[in-house]
Amino acid sequence: MKDKITKTNYIFFSVLIIAFFFTQKSFSQCSNCGSNYPPGTFTTTSSSWTNITTCQYGSEYSYGNLETGYIYQWSTEGTSWDTQLTLYPSTTCGSPAVLAYNDDYTPPGNYLSLIAYQPGTTSIRVLVSQYNCISNITCGTTKWRRIPTNPTISASSTTICNGQSVTLTASNISGDDNYIDIRWGTTNGGTEISADAYSVILSPTTTTTYYLQYFVKGGTSTNYSSVAGIYSNSTSITITVNQLSSPPESATASPSTICPGANVTLSYSGGSLGSGAVARWYSGSCGGTLVGTGNNITVSPTTTTTYYVRFEGTCNTTSCASVTVNVNTLSTTPSSINAVVNP
Repeated sequence: MKDKITKTNYIFFSVLIIAFFFTQKSFSQCSNCGSNYPPGTFTTTSSSWTNITTCQYGSEYSYGNLETGYIYQWSTEGTSWDTQLTLYPSTTCGSPAVLAYNDDYTPPGNYLSLIAYQPGTTSIRVLVSQYNCISNITCGTTKWRRIPTNPTISASSTTICNGQSVTLTASNISGDDNYIDIRWGTTNGGTEISADAYSVILSPTTTTTYYLQYFVKGGTSTNYSSVAGIYSNSTSITITVNQLSSPPESATASPSTICPGANVTLSYSGGSLGSGAVARWYSGSCGGTLVGTGNNITVSPTTTTTYYVRFEGTCNTTSCASVTVNVNTLSTTPSSINAVVNP
């Protein structure tokens, strides 16, 4: 007998739970389409919020034409009553044709409702209702916008030197707010850089690819919403990082002392060549008269000379290392011979 009562109670409560969630979902999807206001069919090309009307009653609906390649959002605002939004094809008002719906955008109990939809159906009607699917004759604002499915990135520069910064911006939307997450990562769809930022300032030390994706919110993840939100496609940009040179540590001459006209090999050691860098040798001063490039160059000085070597590249020019080649003086042939006879 006890087992039977327990089983009966289990069935009873299961039915109640199912009925509760079905009721919540039904209340979130309204079909009390009263009248069309404002009249006409609306379009938008803006990623900024645009008012459809500032005085929409509960049970009124408006028509809109959508374009593929975008994610659309609708929101209510400024009402003194609990709003609900339900999206339908323009020719329909009732299940099972619901395209999107929301009641109580986070936090629960908030009078604002928010839906997102990616067409799909391009001719729609959006219905505003008071909870739970009833009419109201107090004004409220209904607004909408469209977010591109394919984000674009603008960069202050796509090539930098190590130690410099670059600013990346989501360039095909008007800005950030609480109803969209602008996600930046170093992996496709990732948020390693930021889970929500219109622009980011980065200082990569090596060439790096960054990814951008939009998450367009559409309510919450509960039965009060059709979807919590819609992800856009992901796009990427590669920032090339050029490296700095570090100066040569020393310069040597072999041999270091010669007679005029002899050859000398000049070499450097240490340091590092950065991006696009070349070793350049000068005489007279660091950056004076160019005598050659590279390592192990040959010179033939006729007088004692100091040579300077430095690295010159895309990002920087280093300080010099130097070495002196001593040139001995040759003897000259005597021009005459004098003889003195001793008496």
